[in-house]
Amino acid sequence: MIKKKGLTEWYPEFSKEAIAFTEPEIMVKLISTIDPRGWPHITLISSNRAKTKNQVVWGQFTEGLSKMYVEKNPKQGIFWMTAEMPFKFLQAKVKFSHWKIEGEDIEYFNKLDLMRYNPYMNIWKVFYNDVIAVSPIRKLSLLGVIKGILLDMIGRGATKTKLPEKRLNVIGYKLFKGALNPKFISYIDPSDGYPVIIPCIQLQAADHNRLIFPPTVLKEDLEKIPPNSKIAIFGMNTDLASQLVNGTFKGFEKFRGIKFGVVEIEEIYNSCPPLVGKIYPEIETRPKVTNFQL
Repeated sequence: MIKKKGLTEWYPEFSKEAIAFTEPEIMVKLISTIDPRGWPHITLISSNRAKTKNQVVWGQFTEGLSKMYVEKNPKQGIFWMTAEMPFKFLQAKVKFSHWKIEGEDIEYFNKLDLMRYNPYMNIWKVFYNDVIAVSPIRKLSLLGVIKGILLDMIGRGATKTKLPEKRLNVIGYKLFKGALNPKFISYIDPSDGYPVIIPCIQLQAADHNRLIFPPTVLKEDLEKIPPNSKIAIFGMNTDLASQLVNGTFKGFEKFRGIKFGVVEIEEIYNSCPPLVGKIYPEIETRPKVTNFQL
């Protein structure tokens, strides 16, 4: 690993070890795209791997916002993390090049166990992406995660907003309050405009309107997030229930003497079936018309 002033230095291409790291089917594989507002958007896409040292491919089997966003803004952040401890992860910045609806990569993804026994959906489009930068494979400190969870328990009560509304619904609150539920932050790197995804398991819901995280793991990475920037936070559990929160990162503040990153929730997107889409703020609809008299 190469470090400069405490920060990990990225490489221009994948090593053989890094390519092999992205191959397993059972691991967390995330893609961060950029929406028309310039906000990051995170999607879980398991058909996703580094094909060569200069190319990442990922497959589509359902419609979704990330597929639309990437064709309008090709810059993406890609993330892979092992499903078993000790957790290891890899980050990449890639640029969308083109897509295909036939060829060896569609066959490859559809022959994997996750797809070959699925009679209803198959990969029907593959997106090809040029590699811009790749991080080293890194370990996620379990001791740092545990320390962060303990600090959450001590300081969370002082971070509550006390707002009357509840932006996170019951499911979302459980996802983001769950101490060991996987959670990931994405922000737009101001140096090049590419999204970056950072694992942040110690992040928790202070209440239904605010998320907090102590920088006990990957401190240097988290401190690179620009204050007052729009970020995305993806939360999930082992049953693959998931929600995506968009909000403003207010920077780091001290509560009860503990340093916390503070995220004010502005938008919530339900990213798992049966109903995928924005759930906060609620979409305004016209009342049902029952009287047709002129």
